[in-house]
Amino acid sequence: MRYRFTLAALTAATLLAGCAKHSSEDAPNEFAVGPTQINVSHIVTRADDGSNVYLTVDGKDAGELLNGESKLIHVPAGKHKVGGYVPTLFGLGRVTIAPVEITTSPENVKKVAYSVTRNKASFAEHNDAQG
Repeated sequence: MRYRFTLAALTAATLLAGCAKHSSEDAPNEFAVGPTQINVSHIVTRADDGSNVYLTVDGKDAGELLNGESKLIHVPAGKHKVGGYVPTLFGLGRVTIAPVEITTSPENVKKVAYSVTRNKASFAEHNDAQG
């Protein structure tokens, strides 16, 4: 009988933990100020399922990127890896999207685009010359 209670308690704890909401306020303020900027855009495509993406910079959470919107991230000058993840359906895991490596400088704002094409999500550096 005791094992049934333990199993029920574990199941309830797992389900409740999966229901926890992420918010952009969960992101540390370290990306709110800095000498260089990265503008990350969520490009909506036909293959996109509409999921919000949680951004990571150098492996640290940097906030939520809403569907079709942009987010400005402030970082020190130098090389950085911009990536992210999408929580799974019941919040019990996540799908990681490979990061793109960029080099920032105070002279210009780096642009990164997140998009889904042919069921593959990716981050890519976006140049003004590309459109």
